Amino acid sequence: MSESFLPRAIKAKILREKHEQLPRIMTDNDIDCWLIFVRETSTTPDSSMNFVVGSEVVAQSAFIFYLRAGQLFKTAIVGNFDADTERGKGLWDEVIPYELGIDPLLRNKLHDINPKQIALNYSTDDYSCDGLTHGMYLVLTKIAPEFVSRFVSAQPIINAIRSNKSETELGIIKEACRITEEINDQITSTLAIGQRETDIQARFHQEVSKRGLGFSWQREQNPAIDAGVGKDFGHVLPQDHYLTTQGHTLHNDFGIKIHGYCSDLQRMWFFGKESELPHELRHAMDVVLEAIQRAAKAIKPGLQGYEVDKVAREYIIEQGYEEYKHGLGHQVGIMAHDGGGMLGPLWPRYGNSPRQIIEEGQVFTIEPNVKTKNHGMVSMEEMVVVTATGCEFLVEPRKDFIYIYSD
Repeated sequence: MSESFLPRAIKAKILREKHEQLPRIMTDNDIDCWLIFVRETSTTPDSSMNFVVGSEVVAQSAFIFYLRAGQLFKTAIVGNFDADTERGKGLWDEVIPYELGIDPLLRNKLHDINPKQIALNYSTDDYSCDGLTHGMYLVLTKIAPEFVSRFVSAQPIINAIRSNKSETELGIIKEACRITEEINDQITSTLAIGQRETDIQARFHQEVSKRGLGFSWQREQNPAIDAGVGKDFGHVLPQDHYLTTQGHTLHNDFGIKIHGYCSDLQRMWFFGKESELPHELRHAMDVVLEAIQRAAKAIKPGLQGYEVDKVAREYIIEQGYEEYKHGLGHQVGIMAHDGGGMLGPLWPRYGNSPRQIIEEGQVFTIEPNVKTKNHGMVSMEEMVVVTATGCEFLVEPRKDFIYIYSD
């Protein structure tokens, strides 16, 4: 985590902000108890802990959030060697250490709370909400068999706590986007005809490493670099045999990680003057940019994600292109693909994600593409945050290709 280290003071601030969100989230979803049950999280992490615990544990540990008369109470039951760490955070109403085993302490605490429901971190729809291992679930059913009938999925809580960005989180993501654009502009000055995809990617890697940053997804595919006319875009490895060419395009899909939070933007270059741009590329880029703007204007709290995807998808089809073969946008946070609801079509591969309600504070990509007949694919990707009445772009959206030529 050294490249994407989250400073202690910032982490503490985010944890407090997230704890402040929990009473509303749990009340809105009619859940009075949320239990995170984990062990050896350095090997088997539960990503929800990033937002409400903020550290790893070794022994079996239970982090319990529960409501009484609308007030949130928080208990950490941990191995004795983790207890001082949890006490030092100042987050918990009580920290209960154990030496021999967690079973009686956890069972007694659940009886004391006597919740209507116990939300656990499992989900059939969303990988970001599926942190409870099957083994730990079986352990829990043996510790407290009398509560099994009250177990429910914590997906509504995790989706909200993960996706509704706090002020501090949003500030970091905006900074990640700003730096991403800064690096794109810096690399632009080095681009020329005849360069290999692998060499271009290496320059991005050097710049990211020099700045002490991390990558939003695996380094080998970040940024994705596409210089070949016949190459379909995607998270693919750059190739030595694809070269930048006069009269053709260069595409990247690039994201960095700073303080544990990600960016994810796509940009395109054209090797030639704007006056030399083929009409086919001109039309394709105009359609992609308009699709982004139409989707952004459509986004607002209360809509389902598929409704926004439909706006862009139908516009692109109306313009004579085949529909793009993926969702319009995903959420971004501590991961580039951060789970939760998405802006996507109602395809079986996406499960229930496109039907989830868009909420204020969520950060989405908008990334349509079109495929031309003679000049390959054209794609752009922007990031937006949902506001009370719509959305705002996190950096100024690009309005065209970036043109590379010498006078």
